[in-house]
Amino acid sequence: MATKGAAPQPASASNASFALSGHVDITAGAGAGDIGQAVVYFVPDAGAPKPRPGDYRIYTHLRAFDPPSLVIPLGSRIIFPNQDDILHNVFSATPGSEFDLGTYAEDERASYTFKKAGVVTINCNVHQDMQANVLVVATPYFANADANGDFRLANLPAGPGKLTLWHPRAQAQTQAINVPSLDLLTLQLALTRPAVSAHLNKERKQYRASLQPKD
Repeated sequence: MATKGAAPQPASASNASFALSGHVDITAGAGAGDIGQAVVYFVPDAGAPKPRPGDYRIYTHLRAFDPPSLVIPLGSRIIFPNQDDILHNVFSATPGSEFDLGTYAEDERASYTFKKAGVVTINCNVHQDMQANVLVVATPYFANADANGDFRLANLPAGPGKLTLWHPRAQAQTQAINVPSLDLLTLQLALTRPAVSAHLNKERKQYRASLQPKD
């Protein structure tokens, strides 16, 4: 117990936490809402603590996934409520994260728990032009860029690690960084991939109605 009137002791370096801030610029291919899909995450070289999983939602609305991309901690569950007055069948053929939620109607929902880190591409077996991307991370240190492209990662431990910038329409970029850093990071993205990539249905066959992927 501290003596009354004694000066507070500084926190040890091992217990200290820090923040990284920066800005994401899209240099090519930007559209409305694209900057908010950019994700920045940090993995310490000494290893990241296990992130706390949670429940998230991706809606099927106006024959689209809303939001079209999402970052979640490993072990989290995504619930897929159907808000359309038509049938949807949400599935993924991503190796290690395959699932098929079956066909369900308006006001019904289905869910899946993500047990493998990485990018999971999600489609609808009824509508070829529907696609969402989920980034599953095995670290608690992640954040989306805001509407201005700014981001902030908080409660980071001191020491070296890898900082990754991800966007569903760009190649992921990883760089070594040492925490704490006084530099305001500036990261750049060129969006070269289509919003909906070419894919087959859940039976690994062509869709019945040929639809062109969205740009």
